This record gives sequence, structure tokens and C-alpha cells, in this order.
Amino acid sequence: MNTIQASLPAGMRQVGNGFYVSGQIAPQNVEALAKEGCTTIICNRPDNEGWGQPAAETIRAEADKHGVKFHYIPVGHGGVTAETVEAMRKAIAEADGIVLAYCRSGARSTQLYAFSRP
Repeated sequence: MNTIQASLPAGMRQVGNGFYVSGQIAPQNVEALAKEGCTTIICNRPDNEGWGQPAAETIRAEADKHGVKFHYIPVGHGGVTAETVEAMRKAIAEADGIVLAYCRSGARSTQLYAFSRP
């Protein structure tokens, strides 16, 4: 495995054309994602959901350093809402390359992606 692949988020998987999901990412994953062509990162995990979880702003700052767009669209215990679906739809429509959405395990991101499809 090359260095870039080793730095990609564990469990990253493709769920649509150019759309990937994963569990929580770390700031050091962002550079590898950018080098692999990721142009947009979407955080679907609310801040402070789990111990040791980096804040969305930490990931946003790293994304900014690497020219990657960042969207914070948290899905909490209340589940997916019409507002989160619309925000996800808009973020995907504005993306011009590979997109990675993340949450704790990737499940909420996968669900939100499915609901946001036309």
C-alpha cells in the first residue's frame, strides 16, 4: 500500500458515482484525500458526539489548507430531516469532483446521500 492509500480514512467506500462515505476522519486524512482528487468533504457528524472526535472546524481548517470545500451538515439523534436532505443535495450539486461524506460509521452519510438523490 502506498503512503497516500495508507493515509486515507479506514473503511472509506464508494456509494455513488464519485461519492464516498467513511467513519470519522482525522485532520491528517485530508491531505491524502485531496491528493486522490477529493474536492469536497461533508461532515454529517455532530460535534462532541464522541470522545476524542476532532471538531468539524478542525477538519474545515485542514480542508481549507488543501483547497477542499467543506460542508457541516450534522445528523443527530433526531435523524435525517428535510433541511439536512436539502443541504446535502445542494452540497453535492455544487461539488466539482470526488466527494467524501463522513459521520461516526458512514451509515448516516450513506442514508443522507440516498435521500438526497433526485
